[in-house]
Amino acid sequence: MRFISALAIAIISSHGGAVACPLDDTLKLCVLNGRSQVALHDGAGRGDWKVEAISSPVNATSEPRTSSEVYTMPNGQRFSMLYRDFQKFFSATCSLDYLQGLAENRLSCSNAELEAFEAGLSAASLGRITKERRQSGTAYLIEGQNSWLAVIVAQDANHKEIFNTWVEISVVKEP
Repeated sequence: MRFISALAIAIISSHGGAVACPLDDTLKLCVLNGRSQVALHDGAGRGDWKVEAISSPVNATSEPRTSSEVYTMPNGQRFSMLYRDFQKFFSATCSLDYLQGLAENRLSCSNAELEAFEAGLSAASLGRITKERRQSGTAYLIEGQNSWLAVIVAQDANHKEIFNTWVEISVVKEP
């Protein structure tokens, strides 16, 4: 049994092989487009990412209307999106497929990539950004006109390796 487990881990670990930082994909997919399913599907139509595992709402008239989708970036990284759509409020959670990234050793980011991510958050002009750094990682709160985004980047104690990243989005819809 141990041999089979070790073989499975070795096969998963050798799949892909390239080390990639998930921050650029988090910015493009989750932060810039995660506030709207339409924007995410438009990105899929342009070929920016692929949409898989689309889950339709169980009842389109009940509240909240919920669905989930899996997005695959061109580099192979996968993100899961969970939506909750109320009449006047929309929320979503976008999270990196942590186990895939860990198995493929794809979660290394350089200081330059982290700085580029922070610059991208500022350049997006989504609102006022508050940054809080802790031993377990960094949290960014972005407060916009009718939206709030919490961007979490979980890192090791030395802030060298990314363990996980996710974005929580809340949007008050215009009346």
